[in-house]
Amino acid sequence: MNKIFTLLTLAFMTLSASAKEEIDFGQFAIWDNCTIEGNTLNMGSGYKGGAIYIGRDMTEFDYVWIKYSNATGSPNFGITYDEWQYNADWGPVFASTTSAMEGSGIVGIKIDKKTVMVNGNAETDGVGKGDVYGQHVQQITIQGQSGTATVTVEGIYFGTTAEYVADGGDVPIRPDAGGSLTLWEGELVYNGWGVSSTIDAKYFDVAEVGDILYCSVKDVTAEYNPIFKNINDWSDFADIQNTISKDDNHFEGIIATQSALDFMKANGLRFQGLGFTLTKVELKVPEDTGVKTVNTDANQNGMRYNLAGQPVNDSYKGIVIVKGRKYLQK
Repeated sequence: MNKIFTLLTLAFMTLSASAKEEIDFGQFAIWDNCTIEGNTLNMGSGYKGGAIYIGRDMTEFDYVWIKYSNATGSPNFGITYDEWQYNADWGPVFASTTSAMEGSGIVGIKIDKKTVMVNGNAETDGVGKGDVYGQHVQQITIQGQSGTATVTVEGIYFGTTAEYVADGGDVPIRPDAGGSLTLWEGELVYNGWGVSSTIDAKYFDVAEVGDILYCSVKDVTAEYNPIFKNINDWSDFADIQNTISKDDNHFEGIIATQSALDFMKANGLRFQGLGFTLTKVELKVPEDTGVKTVNTDANQNGMRYNLAGQPVNDSYKGIVIVKGRKYLQK
């Protein structure tokens, strides 16, 4: 019923919303170690790329998205908001980003119309204080990650949710119990530690504690070692990594804590690893999210976690998570 309501809502929005706005790629200004050939960017190693200046209120729109082709090196697409607060490393901006997978596709970022700017400083004298981020979209950025990257930009747009969906973008809807939501599908070879990819934060808006991140793989080698990474500092994402299990066909991790879920809703989730080809990433909802009594003897092969995501043994009393399901351990 919820899915039908969502689709009807999107259909209504399509009829009532104004046309999307296309951004002129000719305004793209490159940084050092980056070249443009037509609408193709060639980005050197070391997070090189460029930006298009926007500098205006974009709260009339819901999403900004880019259509692309010929992508290599998982280039990063983002927008920055003027946060009215100086950051010594990056300047007075707050960034929201997502990575384009290899080949062709579409990536979108939901414009932040909820987070309120509360900080003024001497330079701005508090201008914008109390505004939401979406009122101060500063620029659109495209850049490589640590290695070289290329991408052909087919179009950049601002628009409503319905317009984004009509253009080929996906807005996640939570699956029913026992179902799954595809977050990405393709082929990405992890043959070195410089390879990484990121699942966009928007997908975690529909996730819940206890859901499973299920990643299908092929062509595993003796070096097979998938890792969930913290998107901000490249450390292992312990709240997910500590729950990991794997075989030659997949690896998976449990969203075991609310703090982990909150982080991914804000930042997304990065994958890194070695010795496998990633073919699909899914969010799987357990078949039964209710609480049952667990037979500890029958679950010795499944790691157990309390609701704080901490490993527990069979002497623990209370609700535990075993392979993504909640049980009452007596």
